[in-house]
Amino acid sequence: MADNDYEIIESVLGAGTSEELWSNNYFPAIPFSIQNFSISALLPSMLYMARFGHRRGRGHFEDTFGKKASISNVAKELIRKSESNLVGFDDQAGASVLGDLLLASCLENQKGLEGQQTPVLRVYPTHYLASWVDLPKDVGNLRGVPEFLSALLANQSTSEWIEPSKHQGIFQMGVGFSENALLSVFGRAMEIDGYVSNFMGDRFVEKKAREIGVEELLAIRLGQACGSAPKKSAKSPKNKNESEKIPNRHPLARQAGEHLRKDLTVLIQAYGTSVPRKVFLEMLESAISLGLSNLILSTARILEEWERTGEISGTQPPWPVFVDGSNGTDSRLRNLSEASMQECIRRYERTPIRMTLLQILDTKSRVDKEIKKIVPMNLPDATEWIRLLGKIFHGQHLRSENILERIEEDCEKLALEFEKEFRPEIANKLRNNALSPALNLAEVINILRGKTPGIKNIDVLNSALASNEPNGISKSRSGRRTQNGVSSNTTLRSIVLQPPLLEFLVHRHVLREDGSKQFLSLQGLLRLLRENYGLYVDCEPPGQPISQELLLKNKKYVEDRLRDLGLLLGVNDAESMKQIKPHYVGTYHV
Repeated sequence: MADNDYEIIESVLGAGTSEELWSNNYFPAIPFSIQNFSISALLPSMLYMARFGHRRGRGHFEDTFGKKASISNVAKELIRKSESNLVGFDDQAGASVLGDLLLASCLENQKGLEGQQTPVLRVYPTHYLASWVDLPKDVGNLRGVPEFLSALLANQSTSEWIEPSKHQGIFQMGVGFSENALLSVFGRAMEIDGYVSNFMGDRFVEKKAREIGVEELLAIRLGQACGSAPKKSAKSPKNKNESEKIPNRHPLARQAGEHLRKDLTVLIQAYGTSVPRKVFLEMLESAISLGLSNLILSTARILEEWERTGEISGTQPPWPVFVDGSNGTDSRLRNLSEASMQECIRRYERTPIRMTLLQILDTKSRVDKEIKKIVPMNLPDATEWIRLLGKIFHGQHLRSENILERIEEDCEKLALEFEKEFRPEIANKLRNNALSPALNLAEVINILRGKTPGIKNIDVLNSALASNEPNGISKSRSGRRTQNGVSSNTTLRSIVLQPPLLEFLVHRHVLREDGSKQFLSLQGLLRLLRENYGLYVDCEPPGQPISQELLLKNKKYVEDRLRDLGLLLGVNDAESMKQIKPHYVGTYHV
């Protein structure tokens, strides 16, 4: 049925428009695909783009280790290669030990399974040479998230695409190892022979590798076994989003994006070389999880207001959610956090409809003869363009009537086609006079698209939250949900502060953006959680009444956990003297 639905949409709207609407994406609002991805798989692709200034294409992992290679295959091939210099693993027990080392610190199996016979899915970014390993095989499986994060760090303000070797900031793209802070941290003992753009020019200098850990060395040997960096991504004549170039897109949630950029900048620049690699990666992944979740939810809140008013406010407060400071050990606090997230998800579920609505308005407005004359540049920052679409949607623009009439004509053509298919319920929705024709079309496409396997409205949010992952910011469990008087099975999510996240928050916020130290009290940290990320610990989120007793208890849980981790120094009982204390000294190295 879903294929037939798409064919009907395509017959009326055309192939290009139908493909964009069916994708569930609108990149000027959220600059990556609204589908699932893995946070732990992002960094190798980011390292590749930082080094070469374009997206990664096919590499040599499969040629070297075989199709659907397992840990066992990889270990045996590394032992066989004399250039790996991995001695003492020649017998069966040695190969098994090497396989366990790879699985523990360098490679991950499909579905996170244990064992050495399961196909390998991704590589951990312990060293730059992990970027030579093309896992996952298709970089598109990362949904454009590493491209977005790379563009965010590069912070180029004008062009549609990231410009390699543009001398701006500490995250230049397509440069050597000393000219990009990320490469400087992960590219220890690396040099380049010849031109910077040479795929075969990167060299690991053994004599300089005085402080390389086992987890880094294994990634280095894997990369060396592949022979060279992957080629650039192939161009697509049909879809510019599949270009080898890195799109330069700024998020609509400007403030959330800026918090994420500053957080990553401080963490990489100040702690990249002073924190043990495994701990640093955990902190970095937690920072990305928190930042992307905040950005996605902030965008949803902005679009909620946009649908209602057509405006985009200059103030963009984060979406407020209640944190379970007990990490699930206190059922009352867990239930409150789950209730907060359940309301959040309920409101968020309309975001895909709003994204489709934007795409519909965008497609029709761009070809309007008058709008074409005044179209504001929507890349990299599309805020003004989306404001214009809001005016058109709400009938506040001189061309609103013309554009909405054309959309209404499309709705009528589609309604006639669905009547032929004996689908009166779809035809009636397309002709709903109570709503704008653009909204009718958006809601119908969302209904039809929902039948397509693999497309779920909250995939991207689930991926950003990294539920039940050690470096994520949420926990989930099966439960019941009641909506409109109907109870059904659902996933209940709570926001938690796991150790890597607390480590990141403490080390990030004891430093200003310029690297200078600042005093941070417990109260100050909790205030930053609310103001920057919308995470409420000792205060009730707007619209969710919580007793003072439970708020104090929640705060005490967080305070005790910080103290147990050695991240809180209590000089005395005065709240202002409960000082946040980092484990590591942050020193800018670039």
